[in-house]
Amino acid sequence: MLLISDIHFGANVSKNVGHFLDAARDPLMNPDRLIVIAGDMTQHATPTEYEAAQAFIGELLASGVRIILTPGNHDFGDWMGEYLLTNWKARRRYVDLMEPVLGQEGVLARNGYDSVTKFDDQIFVALRSTHRGQAQMLGLGGMNRIRKAQVDWAATRLAGLDTSGCLLHLVTHRSLWHESGDEHRKMFKGKYIEKTLLKRFEFHSVIHGHNHRFVFAATSTPYLGIPLIRLSLPTISDRNHNNQIGYVRWDAPYRGIPEFVTL
Repeated sequence: MLLISDIHFGANVSKNVGHFLDAARDPLMNPDRLIVIAGDMTQHATPTEYEAAQAFIGELLASGVRIILTPGNHDFGDWMGEYLLTNWKARRRYVDLMEPVLGQEGVLARNGYDSVTKFDDQIFVALRSTHRGQAQMLGLGGMNRIRKAQVDWAATRLAGLDTSGCLLHLVTHRSLWHESGDEHRKMFKGKYIEKTLLKRFEFHSVIHGHNHRFVFAATSTPYLGIPLIRLSLPTISDRNHNNQIGYVRWDAPYRGIPEFVTL
């Protein structure tokens, strides 16, 4: 499968987008016919940017490529709290973008922006990680949230599935890990996520974006030390100035080291 994050339509290079589309549709580059997009498809969540994102998704689905998708903070526009100063038009645009993705065969459950999808012997739990509490408006924290209700929903759905023989992946935009040297704080409710999902169901990997750089590590979770794979995805946007631009290719059985394809 191919994995990418932070495409940022409105702040990218068309040749990079074209290169990725070609690779995603190439059976030699992507024999599983599967891609993961870990958020931030747009830069400012404008209608024009969403039109480009919809065309991108449409081309992939029309060619038989299966998609896992979760929203990023840029996809909802400029807003502060979860209920106040919220760009509801941007959210409706994202819902329209998600509909064909969540309509794929293999989507087992959906709840708002969250989904549980089974493709072949893999189960992907995609959870929105961009909630902000009202305290954020006062500068008191509360960003990078996955809510307890989301985690409980996912756990209930997984408990009703036969996951034997499957690899489980958690897909988010934000990271469970703190990124030293920048302002990417680790995710709120991290310990609860680890206990309720990652440990209980023996997840294989956590896949995330937001940081604009490729990280692959056989590591452990920051709170409970659960062993798993961490895969942080790069960007193809030229708004990235500090790290190489590219995407990730990870071939079955998804236990080896993935390839970072630079552009």
